[in-house]
Parts: sequence; C-alpha cells; structure tokens
Amino acid sequence: MELLPLTSPATPAETNIRSRLRTDMTARAAYVSDASIFRRLPAAILEVRSEKDIAEAIAYAAAEGMSVTSRGGGTSVAGNAIGEGLVLDTSRYFNRILEIDPVAQTARIQPGVICDQLRDAAAEFGLTYGPDPSTHSRCTVGGMVANNACGSHSLAWGTAADNVESVRVMLSDGSTVTLGSTGTDNHQLNVELKKLRDGNLAPLRTELGRFPRQVSGYGLHYLLPENGFNTARAFAGTEGTCGVITELTVKLVKKPKATALVVLAFETVFDAAAAAATMRRPGITTAEGMGGDLLDALRSRPGQELAGSELPGMAGGYANGVEKAGGWLYCETAGRTPVEAQAIADALAVEYLDADSVAAIDAVVVADPGAVRTLWRIREASAGIVTRLPDGGEAWPSWEDSAVPPEHLADYLRDLYALMAEHGLRGIPFGHFGEGCVHVRISFTLGTEEGLAVFRSFMEAAAETVARYGGSLSGEHGDGRARSELLDRIYSPEVLDAFKGFKKIFDPTGIFNPGVLIDPEKIDDRLRPGPGQRKHELLPVHVLTRDKGSLVNGVNRCVGVGACRSAEGAMCPSFQATGDEVHSTRGRARVLSEMFRGESLPSAYKSEEVKEALDLCLSCKACASECPVNVDMATYKSEFLHRFYEKRLRPMAHYTMGWLPVLTRILHSIPGAANATNALLRFKPMEMLVKKLGGIEPTRNMIAFAPESLQAWSRKRGSAPSSPDKTVVLWPDSFNNHLDTGPGKAAVEVLEALGYTVVIPDGFVCCGLTWHSTGQLDAARKVIRHTLKVMEPLLDAGYPVIGLEPSCTVMLGHEITELVPNDPRAAALAAAMVPFGELVAKHVPVDGKPSAAWPFGTLNVGAVSQVHCHERSQGDHLPSSKVLAAVGINEREIETGCCGLAGNWGFEPGHAELSRSLGERELFPAIRGRAEGDFVLADGFSCRTQISEGTDASGMHLAQVLVAARLNDLEPQTPSLHEAS
Repeated sequence: MELLPLTSPATPAETNIRSRLRTDMTARAAYVSDASIFRRLPAAILEVRSEKDIAEAIAYAAAEGMSVTSRGGGTSVAGNAIGEGLVLDTSRYFNRILEIDPVAQTARIQPGVICDQLRDAAAEFGLTYGPDPSTHSRCTVGGMVANNACGSHSLAWGTAADNVESVRVMLSDGSTVTLGSTGTDNHQLNVELKKLRDGNLAPLRTELGRFPRQVSGYGLHYLLPENGFNTARAFAGTEGTCGVITELTVKLVKKPKATALVVLAFETVFDAAAAAATMRRPGITTAEGMGGDLLDALRSRPGQELAGSELPGMAGGYANGVEKAGGWLYCETAGRTPVEAQAIADALAVEYLDADSVAAIDAVVVADPGAVRTLWRIREASAGIVTRLPDGGEAWPSWEDSAVPPEHLADYLRDLYALMAEHGLRGIPFGHFGEGCVHVRISFTLGTEEGLAVFRSFMEAAAETVARYGGSLSGEHGDGRARSELLDRIYSPEVLDAFKGFKKIFDPTGIFNPGVLIDPEKIDDRLRPGPGQRKHELLPVHVLTRDKGSLVNGVNRCVGVGACRSAEGAMCPSFQATGDEVHSTRGRARVLSEMFRGESLPSAYKSEEVKEALDLCLSCKACASECPVNVDMATYKSEFLHRFYEKRLRPMAHYTMGWLPVLTRILHSIPGAANATNALLRFKPMEMLVKKLGGIEPTRNMIAFAPESLQAWSRKRGSAPSSPDKTVVLWPDSFNNHLDTGPGKAAVEVLEALGYTVVIPDGFVCCGLTWHSTGQLDAARKVIRHTLKVMEPLLDAGYPVIGLEPSCTVMLGHEITELVPNDPRAAALAAAMVPFGELVAKHVPVDGKPSAAWPFGTLNVGAVSQVHCHERSQGDHLPSSKVLAAVGINEREIETGCCGLAGNWGFEPGHAELSRSLGERELFPAIRGRAEGDFVLADGFSCRTQISEGTDASGMHLAQVLVAARLNDLEPQTPSLHEAS
C-alpha cells in the first residue's frame, strides 16, 4: 500500500513509525478479521514495542486521518479488534510481566501478556489470575480487560473488571493517565467524569450493574459514589474506544488448595439452567452448563460415537420414566483439603438428587485429576463443536454470549430455542449457566441477501427477548460490531447519552475504534462470509467431503479463536517460531478468504501475496487435528499452488523434490548409478552445483541414495512360501525404498519373526505425497491411479498393507480418497493401510513375557522420540508406544510436533533458518541432553534427516529398535548398527 503523503513535513517520530508500519497486502489481509464475522481491511499495522511507539503511532494516525484500533490476540468474537485505520498489535513484543507482588497479590504487566503467561508466573507464589476464558492460552490480558472477559471461574473470581487495580491509558493527544480504584491522576478528568456521573445518577443506578455478567455498554456504574469512583473498572470493557492501554495492574487470587468436580445430570437443559441459578455460594467455583444436543453433535464426529459415556445420566431407566439426561451442570468445588473439597461436592450431589423442585436424575463426583480432565474435555469440546453443526453445516457467532440474571436463564433458554426455530435456524447453546451467560453459534446463511435479512430479523428479535428478562446483549467479550447497534433495545436514551459523554471525555476527536459502542456500525455491515466472498471460488481437485466440495467452506472453518497462536501443542509451528499473525493458520485463512473475494487481492489464485502467506506453512497437518474446527491448511496450500502454477514455470525445487520418487527410481534402474552419484556428491563443488541447479537450499546437506532399492533387495532375496492368512504387503515408500533402506529391511525381519509372509510390490508405486505437497495435483492423481493399478491384485487378495513412513501411510489412509474419490480401489487401499506399529502392537503379550509369538526381549534404555507430525495429527502413536514399552524403552515424546524439516519444505531455498530454529525449540536440545546410551527414535525419514543435520545422533525407526531387541541379538547395540548400509 502507498500511504498518502503527510500534509506537513514529517517529524523524526513520524518517519520512524512510517518505516515500521506493515502496509503490504499480505499483512493487511491477515488482520482483516478477528474471531468475528466482520471484515475491515486495515490501512496499516504496527507491532508495538514500547509506550513511545504508541504515542508516535497515535500522532501519526491523527496526521494521516486514520483511526486507531488496539488488538491483542484477536480472539474476540464481536469484531472489536479490527479497523480500517491503524491497528496496534501489542501481542508480539509488548508483552512483559513487569512485577508480581505476592504480598499485595497483584501483577503489573504490559497489555500484550498472554493470560496463561500470567497464570504460570503467578503459580510460583500459589496465586493465579482469576478470569479464564476458553482462549486463555493465547488471549492477552489487555484485550481481556478491554472486553471485560470472564471465563468459567467468574462465579468465584468475577470478570476482568472485577480484577483490575489500575490501568495506564494513552489518550488521543499522546498524554497518559492512570485510572485507579478512587479516580484518576488527572484532576480535570476527575472533574469531568464526576460531572457526567452526577448528571445521570438515577439511570446509572437503575439500569447498570444489575447482575455480574451485564457487560454491554460502558460500566459507568463503577463511577457511582457507593462504588468508590472506580475509574479503572469503568474503563474495563470500553473495547478500545476510549484510549490505548499501555500498562495494567491486576489482582491475583489464591489458587484453591484442593478441588473436586461434581457433574449433575438433569432431564432437560432447562432444568440444568434452573438449578444453576442457585450455585452462587461459598465453595463452588464453576457452574458450567451443556445440553444433550451438544453431546449429540460431539458424537456425530468420526471416532466420537461413544463420547460422553462417562457422563452421569447415560445409563437409562431413571425415575419418572426418564430414559437419559438432556442437560448437565459441571460444578467445581474448592476446599482447604481434598477431603473438604470432595465433601462439598458430595453434599451438592445429594442436595440436587433429593431436590423437591428441580431435581437431578444422576450425579458423579470425581477428585482424581485424570478423571476430572476426562469429564471437562467433554464440556470443553463445545467451543469447537458448535462452529460446525452435526451435518457439517456452518454456524456463526454474533448472538454469541448474551446473558440474563441467572434466575431467568431457564425461561430465556426456552425462548431462545423457540426463536431459532421460528427463523429456521439451529444452534447449540451452552455456557456459564451459574452466571446466566449463554454461548451459541447459529446456522445463519450469511452469503445471500435473503440470509442476511433472516440474520437481522433474528438479531433484533433476540435483543428484544433478552431485554424482557433484564439481560445484557453481551455477558463477556463486549458488544463490538456484533451488537452495538442493538444497545438501544436494552438501555434508555439517557444511558446511551451518558455513554457518548464518557467517550467524548476520553476521546474528543473520535480516533479510537470508531463504529463500536458509540455511533455504531450496522450489525450486518461488511461480513467476512457475506455476499461476494465466493467471487473467485473454483472447483477444487480434492472433493473436500467434509466441506461439501467447497474450498471456501473449508477456509470458513476458521472462526478465528486463535488456537493456532498458542505456545502449546504442535500448531502452528511457523507462528510459534516467528510470532507473526501472517504465519498463523488463522492469518493464512484470512488471506485466502480475501483471495476468494477478490477486492483486496484481485489476482485471486495468481496472487503473490497469498503465495507469500502460505510459503512458511510446513504442511505438517497439525491444524487438521489440533484446530477446534479442523482447518486443513496443508490441503488448502496444495490447492492454491496447483492453481497458482497452472501454465507457469515452477520453482526448480518443485521438480527435483516433487518428482523425487521418479528420479530415484530412474537412478536405481541404472546399475551402479546410486553409488556413483553418492561419490560425486561428496565432491563439494559438485554438491554445490547440483544444489544450485536443483533449486535446493545451499546450506542443506544433500541426501544420499541407497546402493540398491528395497524392491531390488527383496527380489534378490526371494520370499518364503506364502500363507494367505499371514501374508502382508510392505509398502515400499520412496524414502525407505530408495534413500534409507535400513528401516525396510528391519521391518521385513521383524514381520517374518512374527510369522508373517512379507510381499513387497514390484514396479513403480507411490502415494503421491511429494507431488501433493508441492501442489502438483494432476500429477499426484496420475501417480495414485497408476499405483492402484499395480496394487489391484494385492488388494483383491485382501492383504493388509503395512506402512513404514508416517507421511505416506497418512497420505494413503486419508488423502487418496479425496483425490480419486470414484475409484473403489482407492477406498480399498485406504482401508487396507495399517501402520507398522499398529500391526506389531497386536502381538504384544498381555503378561509381558517373551514367547514364540513375541520374539523380543527388553532393552531397558531411555529414548527421545520424535513422533512424525502426520502421525501425530492424523494417525495414532499409542500402538508404537505400547510396543516400545514392551521392549523396555522409556520413551520421552517431543511435545512441539513437527521436527522442522517437513519433507521438501525444509530443502526449499529460504526455509533453512526457520527449519533449524524449529528443531531448536525442543528436539535438538532434548537429543543433546539425553543420557548416555539412550536411543533417538524417529519413524519419519525427514525427521531422521533433520536430526542428523542438527545433532550428532542418528534416528532409529521402530523396526530397527525391534531388531535390536530380538532375543538372539541382545548384546549392547548402538543405533548406527541398524542403519542402512
């Protein structure tokens, strides 16, 4: 973007800020939305590093006529973290914990501090930060205070406003003011605020602060004399409309010494809601509710058919003809000792099982942490489940977190279900029932004008409904663009005028977050999935079964809750390394959404900006499993690259890496060529020349080729007489076939030791992975179809197909049916695929003793285990872990996911530095710090390559470990003895 010239000569500060602004369309498109349905393309983004940055940015924005929007983790569902002017992102750099005072039980922090970051730091002192929204692993505390976030423990510890001590705020003139519990440090500001308060005493007392989750609008009731003129709390929930938070002091609370969990089952969700109203009492810290429809949605997911079986009320045959529960309450109890916590839980269960009015039909009390987590996971799955309906249909926020006084919740829920039915809509309410707060995402059709009309009609009717119960449009997260237009449904003109006056005092020029709360934008204005989003939708190569054949539907899975921005888990490795929104799964999804619309990115599938956003996607597939809605960015990247390079010359790496299976097969078809090539590449100038010609990252070591292929070795070796019921096909993937045959040979030895006849297919077979990851999808389909032709006799025989390379096993087990959906042989091959570890695990003796059927002893060593990212995301490592335990391996799994090489990605120019930094997160240090004699385990060829480059170790495949554990081979071994010769 070309910024407009300044109207006056630039100051040094303006020049400094201007040079640091991100104005490229890639970044602007990534910031176009938050976790809401709204779309606002920013003019520029500044990643804030200091308070001085903020002052210079505000001055610059004023000079340029830009608005200023503050943004933390961007996890708000209300559209209050987006804007068309300058967006100030505090999450990447402005995120230091400045001080923790364990005596005063406070923390002084910068606004970009992540909620969990603060909680972890406070835990050292036996303290925690009370508010804990579901996005606690990535939302910022500054954003939480700005939106008055809460979470499941607000029953005990209140909202973010209840937990703020003071706030330092920068105003539109660049001055700062500190707001506290008895006013501000600015005399004139105090005078103006008191004047506003005193002129509106009656409406502030009667309309605001009626129940804890009433967070819509501004919290002006905190200015009342009886509330101490608490300006810090009044500023909480202003959603960035009154100034920029530069520093906060927040309360910390003592963590309970002990907790227990009681889950109460009720006949209906309305009964659960009615009971929740009585839960605000000492010793109870949560009262979270869910209904049977949510459990039904969870059970509609593949592999989740029995989910929730641990819940009470599922056995059937209860009193009064009740067959099973239709609603549940999760109540955490806290005590000074485990006995006390459980006693409170037991008493609560007895009380509600014997209640006269709203009785529970069943209850369960658990204190064991594992059992507690199992039950909570069922409830927490709701955040992802409700964004997709059981039939795969889309469900959207906006009427996301309304709240009513808890005593009215049951009646409000009945009306909400009726209102959805009246408008032909579906949704699954759940939430903080003890506080009267309901979360729901609804099946709005936002892509058509007719759908938008229904959306507006529902939103207006819902606002009228919540007003009848004296409720709040928002129970947390703020009103934003989602509900600000509807504030006149719940507040009088006098209160709305007071809101305007409050903003005017803080922001007289109206520079901060316009369109939110004051002079609000329309609730149906410029929706991201609204009309026009599908302008450039094209038929994808993948059939995208889960998304009804639509790549737009696939991208729309991303609702923006930002799990990909968390430091936990394996998603998203590039974001975890860079901290750049563009490199998050969400950022890429937003860029793709802009591509489909074609306004900011008119080149659509030929857009360089989209290619840039996807460049650092490792195609690790972590998002396909760890994202709450299973966004599959690896597949979307393949589809984009397929279109982008259509009728274009590709990077040379796509030819050398993408066509590696063919190139290596040709090499092995020429006697002696592999050894000659290896010898030639040991000559440094020749290696550098080959890498340059092949488009390979120059700092990478060249891979070596096996002297002969695994298939050739198998042909020379011959095979034993076959036993049809004990015959298996060992899949000769290109890596174990042509590059490192050690695992393949070891697998044959292990399988034969287990009594199997091993068949290795002859001829060219390949899963198509390297073509798929480089977006050469037409070639991938041709390769798969050829493979199916070669494999047809073996599939007809019904033999299991054993996979050694996790990426290829996953490709064959999951991807090929999406690429060649109408070929029954693809479905047959996918069904026949069995990971090597899974097959071996079936033979592990129950008593742990060696036998003829289990010809392995125990090695009794530790091991660092790099589980392949595809196995982690779309497979199951548990069988391999079971096998390793059976042979005495004490396995320590690397938790950070992808090793950082990611197949061809790590060999492409420009990726080496990031690739190595990903290895340094955990993998390399763990290997360097392992005990003497410990193994390094890695079933993936890429993982072993990354390990050998980044450390002095050599990775072993599970098959090689088992060879080392053979009963006739139990002398001390080193991993190198089991590598390919």
